[in-house]
Amino acid sequence: MKVRLAAVYSVSKKIEKSWVRQLAWPEQEIDADVVRFVTDRAEGFEVTSHVLPMPVRIFKNAPPQMPASTEAAVLKLPNAAIVNDALDVSAGTWLQHPLLHPNDGPLGEANAKDAIDSWRDGFAYVKEDRSVGVIGFRPPQTGAVHAVHAHWTVSDEVASIVLPTGTGKTETMLGVLTSACCERVIVVVPTDALRTQIAHKFLTLGLLKAPGCKILAESARYPVVGVLEHKFETVEALTAFFEPCNVVVTTSQIVGQFPTRLQERISELCTHLFIDEAHHAEAPTWKRFKAHFGKRRILQFTATPFRDDDQLIDGKIIYRYPLRQAQNDGYFQPITFRSVFEFNDDKADVAIARATIQELENDQTGLHVAMARAQDIPRAKQVFEIYEGLGRYNPILLHSQLKVGERRDALARLMSGQSRIVVCVDMLGEGFDMPELKIAAFHDVRKSLPVTLQLAGRFTRSRSDLGSPTFIANVANVDVRDELQKLYSQDPDWNELLQELSDGQIDKQMEARSFLEGFEPFEGEIPLQEIRPATSMVVYRTRCSVWKPENYRKGLTGLSPTDKVRDTLNAKENTLVVVLGTSNFVPWTDIEAVKDWEWELLVAIWDKERDLLYIHGSSKSGEYRTMAKALCGDDVELIQDPELYRCFHGVKRLLLTNLGMNEQFGRQIRYIARMGADVAARLSEASKKTARRAVISGVGYENGAIATVGAAKRGRVWSFQRLRLDSFARWCKHVGSKVIDENIDPEAVLKGTLVPKLAKERPTAMPIAVDWPDSIYQESESVYSITLGDAKKTEFWNLGIDLVSPADTGDILFRVFSDSAEAVLRLEIAPIDGDSISTYRFVPVTPDGTFTKRLKTFPLSQFFDENPPVITFADGSYLEGNLLVMLPDIYAPYDRDRIEVWDWSDVNLKKEAQGVTCEPDSIQFKVIQELKGVGGYDVIYDDDGSGESADVVGIKVTEEQAGATIAVDFYHCKYSQESTAGARVGDLYEVCGQAQKSISWLLNQLRNTELFIHLLRRDPKLREGQELSRYRKGDRDILQTIRNRSRMASLKLRVFIVQPGLSRAKATPEQLSLLSVTENFLLETYSVPFGVIASA
Repeated sequence: MKVRLAAVYSVSKKIEKSWVRQLAWPEQEIDADVVRFVTDRAEGFEVTSHVLPMPVRIFKNAPPQMPASTEAAVLKLPNAAIVNDALDVSAGTWLQHPLLHPNDGPLGEANAKDAIDSWRDGFAYVKEDRSVGVIGFRPPQTGAVHAVHAHWTVSDEVASIVLPTGTGKTETMLGVLTSACCERVIVVVPTDALRTQIAHKFLTLGLLKAPGCKILAESARYPVVGVLEHKFETVEALTAFFEPCNVVVTTSQIVGQFPTRLQERISELCTHLFIDEAHHAEAPTWKRFKAHFGKRRILQFTATPFRDDDQLIDGKIIYRYPLRQAQNDGYFQPITFRSVFEFNDDKADVAIARATIQELENDQTGLHVAMARAQDIPRAKQVFEIYEGLGRYNPILLHSQLKVGERRDALARLMSGQSRIVVCVDMLGEGFDMPELKIAAFHDVRKSLPVTLQLAGRFTRSRSDLGSPTFIANVANVDVRDELQKLYSQDPDWNELLQELSDGQIDKQMEARSFLEGFEPFEGEIPLQEIRPATSMVVYRTRCSVWKPENYRKGLTGLSPTDKVRDTLNAKENTLVVVLGTSNFVPWTDIEAVKDWEWELLVAIWDKERDLLYIHGSSKSGEYRTMAKALCGDDVELIQDPELYRCFHGVKRLLLTNLGMNEQFGRQIRYIARMGADVAARLSEASKKTARRAVISGVGYENGAIATVGAAKRGRVWSFQRLRLDSFARWCKHVGSKVIDENIDPEAVLKGTLVPKLAKERPTAMPIAVDWPDSIYQESESVYSITLGDAKKTEFWNLGIDLVSPADTGDILFRVFSDSAEAVLRLEIAPIDGDSISTYRFVPVTPDGTFTKRLKTFPLSQFFDENPPVITFADGSYLEGNLLVMLPDIYAPYDRDRIEVWDWSDVNLKKEAQGVTCEPDSIQFKVIQELKGVGGYDVIYDDDGSGESADVVGIKVTEEQAGATIAVDFYHCKYSQESTAGARVGDLYEVCGQAQKSISWLLNQLRNTELFIHLLRRDPKLREGQELSRYRKGDRDILQTIRNRSRMASLKLRVFIVQPGLSRAKATPEQLSLLSVTENFLLETYSVPFGVIASA
């Protein structure tokens, strides 16, 4: 009969609330003879077997009289019973056994020392060979253990081991423990579940003590393992717990909360620190604990050595087993991805649930379990109701708010196979090991790569009887970080993509670390990867052939013996980092022991190629002239006004936000700082009379992206960002290349500065467009919706915003509208406080709308009061609330010869839209037919209607050497005021405004992709109960593929206005000026080409 006997512990003692145990004999299943016995005072079973040193008597209750210790071992289990010809007493309690030892007194260190002694000369590198049944280390485990020993022969630096989930991180830890005979190890894990799992592995030594495994000798003993589940209050109690142990397993949350004196004591008691899932190990409280182990050996184990916040994980990567290799070696099963395409979130949940059930029905093994993942508990409950309503496979719900009994019962149903669907939040992450988990249904996707890779590892572990995993997700409306976008495309190969993503991210980490490792050992307590200087510096010309960073102390003036100075040098990159701590008396006492410490970061980079020295000081004060001379000689020259203002070169549409000037009053010079709406107006004053620029900063566009830049006349230049040291060095060299460029006129650079001012009334100019505030475009369209009048809530992609009856004077009115309703608002600007300043508000003219962002709602007028829309005028100026920005340049008129002429003989010039019936005499129909005739577009899309990106959109994907490029052409159409072409400037106002609004799709990478999501959502076109596909060429699948590619490809936009009411021959200077303003706006912001299509 099969009998499963309970484990025997030679040490088993609870110290305060945490257990210390040592296994003497593991739980195991044996073939044995079983005889039932019943007496008037006891009943139970007697088990005998050739593998047992003596019989085992199993009692349901404590026996009235124990047999002699040499006669039998005794185990108690109240519900002991034979089930299906097997006896399972693994949950029993040993009352008597030859391996049991009394644990009444204090635990000593003898057991732990005996274990270490038994490992010496008892370890062998046995290689696994599944073909002949040899149990041993897998190649990544062997490689990792060797790498650790090699590293420790030359260094005690923190070391990281990168092993994909499922390749055996824990067995690698066990191999290091026993092969290095580690005296006392503390193992820190992120979760309670993982603590339980890891502690069990250390207790049993896992694979190393598996039957038939020869890695450890038969005589090798099990380690004494403490499972630290609660904090200790005293050093004495903590010491009593740690001293008897070879290994202590705990969580980062517990050790991070210990007071400093207890953390220090742990570091004294433990010779080694092992960190599992090391990408979690950067929280401040946890880092403070880790810092106490500076003189101990630290190993970090992780599958993902990178963090979501782009911070580096400290420690040198000494061994890395690529995910690609793990897949090739069969440790990861290939993943099948099944996509659902549904923009409606409620329908998407149902579609994913049905697909999940279908996968369970298709499962040939009958063993697969599906996990349905939701982002939080309310969502999990909502998703659970869907599965429960479908009535298949007995779904269970797991989350952190369940009572202990409820969670235990749910898990029991799952583990027994009674339930095959589990809906959860994050309960089945690190620390949960269930090979039958083979179907992952992402109702809410994981948004970061580390967590996605961890989760994937739970489903891809190889077992011959289970087959391959399946992942299910809705790919229509995915909001994940850029690096994951490929995974959630229409037809992704997760097996290839996970390799690329994992290996690519690790390569980036190693590249950045390579820069940092070029530095000499840093004496300070601040890791270099944690240093992120602000982008601020002074720049010196140098004339030396070599620099002398070793002389930097000569540049530090006023140092006292108590000051702290730490430095490190990257000789290859000519980069010096210095951390300086100076002590100062506090104002309320002169006691020597009570001082404030002030810390300054100094970074010096010698750019040999350009003969420049960049010096950054975190105090942002002074020119660091003495430091520059110490590093590069007495002939260094500070670059300052006016050459320094070359740093603004290439920044288009620069809007100044800060201006400081030195103004002369008689013999006195005073500094005046101006911020706000009138700074650029003051700049024009500075070029006159007696004022001189001292500080200038602003925001504009550089290389097709938003850029901030500032400069001070005495040599400092800055930008508002913080960068890693390697990125900071690149920024310095980018700026340096501009400030020494003799082809750049520093005065001309600032001539194109935008001139903002507070408006006291509406401008006397023709408004041509109104657009949403930029803040709207920083998030997905799905975040917003608006309710207009009695209509239902309207999604943002079906909403438009435009002017109402625009004129040179009078009220400025605009409307927010859908196809069925609208809300009209009026901008009111009024002077206050003696006309020196003004205020504004937006007044509803019709019933106000309701604006919704996620779950927050407020009146539409209130939203615009706090986030004013951008109103653009025909002269290129624009108004945001009461802030008017004027253009300083007068652009040359648009070249009339560039106006493209079409034949409009069969078109009604006053009919713009083709509608759902495709009116052949409409302007839009004509445009679509022309585009079809030209050919080359993969998609031609009719986007006409409220919320349109353009009337007609043409899309083409081209493959270039540098990668794919998506060319998008916007055609903005406008009907003519008259039936014949002429010279009416009114025909151009609205269509030029629409063209200028096109740049909203280029604000960021999110908006690039959002354009294609916007188009996908808006099909079909609905009008008065009729519908028409918006695809005039191509289809949804082609556009979906383009959307997926947009996340990695570059997007090139061109904008065309189509106005057959404009005559090229008769175009007036006013019309050509308006076209010129529109073209320059598109070119200067995002370098968007502009074209005009009209009549002869």
